[in-house]
Amino acid sequence: MKTRALISTLLVILVVILAVFAARSIMRPEKFRQTYEDRKTLNVNNLKTIRCAQTIYKNVFKVYASDIDSLVDFVNNGHVEVEKTVGNFPDTMSQEQAFKLGLIKKQVVKIPAIEKMLELDPNLTRENFKNFQYIPFSDKEKYEIQTGSIASKTYEIPVYRIDVSLDQILVNMDRSITPENAGVFSKFWNKIFYNNLAEEDQYKSQYGDIYMGSLTEASTAGSWE
Repeated sequence: MKTRALISTLLVILVVILAVFAARSIMRPEKFRQTYEDRKTLNVNNLKTIRCAQTIYKNVFKVYASDIDSLVDFVNNGHVEVEKTVGNFPDTMSQEQAFKLGLIKKQVVKIPAIEKMLELDPNLTRENFKNFQYIPFSDKEKYEIQTGSIASKTYEIPVYRIDVSLDQILVNMDRSITPENAGVFSKFWNKIFYNNLAEEDQYKSQYGDIYMGSLTEASTAGSWE
């Protein structure tokens, strides 16, 4: 009887172990995919914010910012000149007539650069501009901007490109899956199913880098578009 009970116990343990390995084989690639897609989305959002800022920067300085710090300073402290119509006129009068009578006039005013950026892309909020210079989940690693120009028949066209490697997208992956403040159960669960997930080259081979812009053509499109 004792031998039979021991065998039964060992079989149960074996079944549990096999079930864990079966679950790992399903859960690990899905966790990797989900983590990559979430990280990619965060990086794409930052790159879209950078693209918006670069557009306004170029309108002011006629070139793109060559480093992210210059762009951050422009977002936080820069101003843009815009032409506004000031004055009032009755509904019975056309705008052209009001101009001729001097009731309204054009006036150039300066507004914060960030307001122009928010106007350019209504999908962005001020929150998007707070830490857009940093690669998500990194230890404050900043995006690097490559700049250049393309010769046309009449003038030089400024261009830029930002590359985000797969390693940068997945930076500190294990740490983010199991943060230091995670509970005991969460740490145990992740240890069993997701330990060293970032080192799985077989999963990495299914995903790639992302980029925005080009140094060989006048495009600010992203690789995700």
